[in-house]
Amino acid sequence: MLKGIAILMMLFLHLFSNPSFADTTTPLLWIGEIPFATVFTRACNPVGFFLVCTGYGLAYSHLHSKLSYKYQLKRVIKLYLNYWLVLSIFVGIGSIFIPEYYPGSLRMIIENYTGWNTDGYNHPAWFLLPYSVLCLTSPLIFRFVDKTGMTVSIIVSFILTFASMYIISRYIAPANAHHEWYSFIFTYFDLLFAFIIGGFVCYKNEVGRIGIDHLRKHQYKVYLLLFLWFITMCFINTSALGPLFLCLFILLFVHLKIGGICRKVLLELGKKSMVMWLVHAFIYGRFFHHFIYGFNYPLLIFLSLVLSSYMVSILIMYLSGLTIGKIGWLNRKS
Repeated sequence: MLKGIAILMMLFLHLFSNPSFADTTTPLLWIGEIPFATVFTRACNPVGFFLVCTGYGLAYSHLHSKLSYKYQLKRVIKLYLNYWLVLSIFVGIGSIFIPEYYPGSLRMIIENYTGWNTDGYNHPAWFLLPYSVLCLTSPLIFRFVDKTGMTVSIIVSFILTFASMYIISRYIAPANAHHEWYSFIFTYFDLLFAFIIGGFVCYKNEVGRIGIDHLRKHQYKVYLLLFLWFITMCFINTSALGPLFLCLFILLFVHLKIGGICRKVLLELGKKSMVMWLVHAFIYGRFFHHFIYGFNYPLLIFLSLVLSSYMVSILIMYLSGLTIGKIGWLNRKS
């Protein structure tokens, strides 16, 4: 369900983070001179949520002696093959209908297919390369956790992440040096804290220590605190507090009793989240920009992108099963 929330946050963030969307649409709610949808994006931290989920899953594998470099390498290869499948489909179609932009120069093709610089085709895929390196080094990370203890690991990862955030915001971003080799090192450490938090939740859950009974028994307090969390995130616009607020959200979320259609929808979106991440920018960007924003109102625009990304992800996953899914050695878990 966290992955389902993360993909919803990602789509909303990318649609409305730039208030200029209001120039051609009709936002109904405004905070001063800023559309409410843009203010709301400040509470969206999809990358952090995906990292928590990944940290939890890989920590679980580690605790059950199933985490290995070989399996992580297969996992990264499968991720890249799915990414290449998405690129090949959209760039192939774009070469026919938007030949002035696709496929672009040889450098653009190489940079996008490797994940080194995805601005040319699919900007949200910037996460692909550092995420893959994080997965490949996860066995080493959890060895460090076991050797030093979770408390020390959280402190070290927080310091590294906070320092990286500072360097990126003060030096790398102003110099537009996001694609220099040293930038990837800082980006890697920038992702580390949320990953470790996911591992921490798993470690505690395995020994049955996670949870506050009072919150489980008083659900209205959880919803009230989540509401206050969102309000705070919307009006304290700083990434410095991001890791802290991520921890608070996870703590509150694990106490929610979510059932019915809401649970089913979040679980289904979570299963499709990886492909929706890889395809949604093509849909609302150069391919169907006017169609998506043509729904005029932010809620309808958002729902149209969620639905179209979900439908395309079904097709992509079907094609992936027919091709990537047939590679025997890649799909064996041993």
